[in-house]
Amino acid sequence: MSTTHLIKKFRYALRQTPTGEPTIVFEIRHQYQGAKIGLTPSDTIELWLTYAEMPQVIDHLMDERTWEAHRPVIVKLLASHFTPPPR
Repeated sequence: MSTTHLIKKFRYALRQTPTGEPTIVFEIRHQYQGAKIGLTPSDTIELWLTYAEMPQVIDHLMDERTWEAHRPVIVKLLASHFTPPPR
């Protein structure tokens, strides 16, 4: 990714569809453009199962280094939903 596309904002949040299925929403902003992308519930499950490998739907919007810096937090976010509570 070129230096003209430096990321100015990268946010993510776990949400639920109207039927209660989990989905994760990414908001990525560059200097001159932005995108807000919500993954489908099955994409969100795949993100969890792959320990948060970067989804293809956003790989053209950000560099690997930025993703890897946020990956542990994204895994924790997903774990808070997919890991059953302790008994």
